[in-house]
Amino acid sequence: YTPEGTGPFPIIVYFHGGGWVIGNPDTVDATCAMLPNRARAVVVSVDYRLAPEHKFPAAVVDCYAATCWAAENAREIGGDPERLAVAGDSAGGNLAAVVSLMARDQGGPKIAFQVLIYPVTDYSFETQSYIENGKDYFLTTAMMRWFWGHYLRSEEDARDWRASPLRAPD
Repeated sequence: YTPEGTGPFPIIVYFHGGGWVIGNPDTVDATCAMLPNRARAVVVSVDYRLAPEHKFPAAVVDCYAATCWAAENAREIGGDPERLAVAGDSAGGNLAAVVSLMARDQGGPKIAFQVLIYPVTDYSFETQSYIENGKDYFLTTAMMRWFWGHYLRSEEDARDWRASPLRAPD
């Protein structure tokens, strides 16, 4: 998605939500179509592999690769590699946070900004949010357990900071 006008523009690499199990770029098409002219940025919407066919860390690998691709091909898509952002909603917010940490730890690409829209940041179901809001709302604790159960290969994966970025050592 490209804004009107002449670039280079900032780049937003966008990861859709859906509990790592459902969703695709079509589910965030309206958001991604609105962003270019409102944010004056090129938007790259990522179609990462979904669980349960592709369990953790497949989505992480795909999203990091897509971010690297956007940085490496910034000029070709009308973007500025020095103004690279990652963004996502829900599971996509999780992936944006993880990609930011990976980029920092692996020496690039340089992430200038991240937008985390109601991100899933930890596997723990003992948080105040789950206790207070786990029932009677659209996304329940039972549904989140279902999503995590399809995404992760094991309980050990839940402790990996690439699944639960709040657990990153730094």
